[in-house]
Amino acid sequence: MYTLIYSDPTSAANAPVVRDGEAILHGLVARAAEAGRLRVSVPHAVRLIAAAGGGVTLSLIATPPEERDPRLSGAMRDAVLAAITVAPTPDAAPDEAPGAGRVAARAVALRAVLAEAPDALSPAERHLLGEWLDRLAGAGG
Repeated sequence: MYTLIYSDPTSAANAPVVRDGEAILHGLVARAAEAGRLRVSVPHAVRLIAAAGGGVTLSLIATPPEERDPRLSGAMRDAVLAAITVAPTPDAAPDEAPGAGRVAARAVALRAVLAEAPDALSPAERHLLGEWLDRLAGAGG
């Protein structure tokens, strides 16, 4: 069933179960962004996680059971998490090195919660700040 849904990208994109799963994933990743834990934007993190998960699953399905590497999924999870997250930063990490990664994580966090103060800025100001935050978020890696 997984192969039927995910092997054709055009049908997978329109499948309600896929859209529901991506919405759940987006919500979970947005919470990580709000906590200041992402080094990349929420949409980019969601795409990376979905691509890695789908790729590992299809790879395991295509591999004969006796040849499957049971460590593949965990290794991919660790690699993706290392690529998209930063260590906790709320003043409890004095040893955190300053630099673009720290700036990017904070830009992603602010971008994630910006909509919570809709009246603090004009629409044009929100748009401009959003562009700046997206640029800063990209500076971390």
